[in-house]
Amino acid sequence: MSSLDILAGTWTTAGAADAGSDDDRSPHDFRTRVETAARAGFTGVGIGYLDLLEAEKQYGHNGIRSMLADNGIAHFEIEMLLNWFVTDSRRTFADEQRATMFRAAEAIGARHVKVGGDWAGGEFDPDHMATEFRILCEDAANAGTKVAFEPMPFVNVRTPQQALEFIQAADHPAGGVLLDIWHIARAGLDVTSVASVPARWIMDVELDDAPLHFNGTMDEMRADTFNGRRLPGQGELDVQGFVDAIKSTGYDGIWGVEILSAEYRKRPIEEAIPDAYRTTVQYLR
Repeated sequence: MSSLDILAGTWTTAGAADAGSDDDRSPHDFRTRVETAARAGFTGVGIGYLDLLEAEKQYGHNGIRSMLADNGIAHFEIEMLLNWFVTDSRRTFADEQRATMFRAAEAIGARHVKVGGDWAGGEFDPDHMATEFRILCEDAANAGTKVAFEPMPFVNVRTPQQALEFIQAADHPAGGVLLDIWHIARAGLDVTSVASVPARWIMDVELDDAPLHFNGTMDEMRADTFNGRRLPGQGELDVQGFVDAIKSTGYDGIWGVEILSAEYRKRPIEEAIPDAYRTTVQYLR
């Protein structure tokens, strides 16, 4: 796979979507987002759950699949499945989302589905998560796709090392970890520490940027993850060091760029999306 296979995460193409709200749908038609990303050089795109439902109504699974192929988009990502492992009432809706996402993934040909931890906090039970993750991976494999777990500093699985505890225990080829430089930096880790993650478990990598330090509460950090990110090279994180550390593992998969930024959302996507590609690709050449 080319090291320049770059995927525009859903928020990178979503424009003025109210990210983090109950209604985070993009104001832009999915075809417009795909075509703009393709013109910018991206070979992958992502889509959020509510936008997936809208695109299904408008184009159908076959229409989405054809749209991606016609624009040279080889990598399709669906996000984000939460609460796939909980045992409380949240699980009912999570299971509905899970079925919808895997059905779409199979019909459209998604590379992977992004999954996350417990945004309500909760305890980290690696044995329970390994059991549930193995089942989730099996469901993904049956749909012809994979799952990429993204650790975040404000959920129950904060670091790549914690994620690997249950991912390695589950030991399923359809499951791995997603490494996002923002989440790793905000967890207080050196971004080059990802060099210790075995390549076989790295499912996806996401680039963005931010100020080096963040002083705020956990709730403020959650808000900042939706509003305070910057394009690669426009913050203080060691983006090149992160990329080089990932490459040192032998990873040869795709690279994503995920820009969640109040400032970025104000810009026309015809300008913003090419900037996201340009600022990302400079670190990958």
